Amino acid sequence: MSTSPGKSIFSVLLFQDLAVIPMLAILPLLATALVHTDAHHGSGVFDITTLPAYLRLIVVLLAIGVIFVVGKYGSRPIFRAIAASRVREVFVAAALALVIGISLLMTAVGLSPALGTFLAGVVLADSEYRHEHESDIEPFKGLLLGIFFIYIGASLNFSLIDEKRSGDRYGGT
Repeated sequence: MSTSPGKSIFSVLLFQDLAVIPMLAILPLLATALVHTDAHHGSGVFDITTLPAYLRLIVVLLAIGVIFVVGKYGSRPIFRAIAASRVREVFVAAALALVIGISLLMTAVGLSPALGTFLAGVVLADSEYRHEHESDIEPFKGLLLGIFFIYIGASLNFSLIDEKRSGDRYGGT
């Protein structure tokens, strides 16, 4: 971090992390056709797909703004009180409740819960207790990484991949 290349690399990575938030928020708004999917997001309490594009953008930006403001100013007193109790399990449970709550908020406005969990991670990483959160999550890192890769592997559609490969091999599209 003290060298010039280290600072350059860190600044690029930080910019990428900050740039992905608007990208994840705006990407669903660019969809021109309604696609029927088995996923549960998009049919929340407040379905933004029926709104005009400018109102969808306002709802998305408002939800993200509420998350950052409430996350920054509302979570600090809660985490201070929990830290004062010195009960580590309650601290972990509160962080998990924050992640689930923000994910549910994103689902309620018709956006991806993955965007919500990403924003919750940004909120937790910006808190003054980020080191405590990191040390609490460290034992579960391998387990969570394994679950992630199992989920990705289980969601692959091998028949679709085989169809595409067979079509390309025999001159099809």
